[in-house]
Amino acid sequence: MSVSVLNKSFLHKLKNNVIFFVIYLILFLLVVKTFGYIAPFFIAGLLAVIINPISEKLKRRFKVNKGISTLFLSLLGVGLVIFLASFLLVKGSQHLVSFLNNIDSNSYSYLGTMINDWVSNLDKYVNYFQGISNSSIDIQSLVANYGKNLADIAKTMLAKIIDLATSLPTVVLIIITLFMSTYFIAKDFDKIENAFLSIFTDDTKIKVRRVKNEIMYSIKGYIKAYTILMSITFLVIWISFSAFKVPYGLPLAIIGALLDLIPFLGIIVIFVPVIIYYFVIENYVVSIGIAIVFIGLSILRQILEPKLVSANVGISPLLTIIAIFVGIQVGGILGIIFFLGLLVMHDILEKVDIL
Repeated sequence: MSVSVLNKSFLHKLKNNVIFFVIYLILFLLVVKTFGYIAPFFIAGLLAVIINPISEKLKRRFKVNKGISTLFLSLLGVGLVIFLASFLLVKGSQHLVSFLNNIDSNSYSYLGTMINDWVSNLDKYVNYFQGISNSSIDIQSLVANYGKNLADIAKTMLAKIIDLATSLPTVVLIIITLFMSTYFIAKDFDKIENAFLSIFTDDTKIKVRRVKNEIMYSIKGYIKAYTILMSITFLVIWISFSAFKVPYGLPLAIIGALLDLIPFLGIIVIFVPVIIYYFVIENYVVSIGIAIVFIGLSILRQILEPKLVSANVGISPLLTIIAIFVGIQVGGILGIIFFLGLLVMHDILEKVDIL
C-alpha cells in the first residue's frame, strides 16, 4: 500500500509548470539561435503590432482606407528604424575614429608617461620577487600587449561598421524585406490572428486572446519602465559630463543609456574609466564629482528599477530582483531577458487559469 506524500493538485500544478518551463526554454533557445535570420520579421512584427491599432482608429474615425494608412505608417515606421540605426552607426563611427586618433596624439603623452613610470616601478618589485620565486612575469610586455589588444578591438569594431555600411546590396535587401514584412503583417493582422486562433476550441480562443492582451500589456509596461530608466541615465550622464567638460558627453550618454539595460554593470562601463582617468591625471575635482554622480545614479537606479518594472509589468519587486540577479550571473543580458520573460509568461498563464 503506497502512501502519497504530496497533494495531487500540487503534483498536477508541478507537472504543468515543468511542461511550461521546457516549452519556454525550447522556444527561447530557438529564437536566440535563429535571431540573425528572423530579425527583420521580428522587428516587422513589433512594428505591425504598433501600426495595426493606429490603422484601425484611422479607419473608424476618419474613414481612411486601411491599406493606404498601413502603407504610410509602414513607411514611417521603417524609416524611423533606419534613421535611428544609421544615426547610431554614423555617430558611433565618427566618435570612434576621433577617439582612436586621440589615443595616438600628444594630448595623452602625460598619461602615457605616468603609466610607463608605474610599469617601471612595478617591474622593480616583480624583479625582486622573481629572486624568491620561480615565476617569470614581464609586466611591460603584458601592458603593451593588453593595450594593443584594446586598440585592435576598437579598430575591428570600426572595420565591421564600415563593412556593414558599404555592403549596400545586403542593406537594401534587409530594408526591402523589413518594409514588405511590416506592411503585409500589419495589413493582414486580423487575418493572421484569426487563422492562428482557428486551431483552438472556442473556450481556448478566449484564453489565448487574454494571453495576447496580457502580453501586450507587459511589453508596453516593460518598454515604459526602461524608457524612464534609460532617459534618466542619458540625462544624468550628458548633463554631468557637460558640466565637468568631459569630452564625448553626448555619445557616452547614448551608450550609457543603452548599457543601462544591463543591470549591475551598465553605467559602470561608462563612469569607472572616466573616474580613473581624471584621478590619474590629478584632476581630482572632476574625478570626485563624477564619482559622486555615479554613486547617486547607481542608488537611484537600484531603487527605481524594481518598482518601475513590477508596477508596469505586474510581477513582484522581490521576484524582479531575483530574476535580474540570477539572469546576470547565468547569461548576462540574455539571462535577464530569459528569466524576466519566464516570470512574466508564468504570471500571465496563471492569470488566465492555464497554469
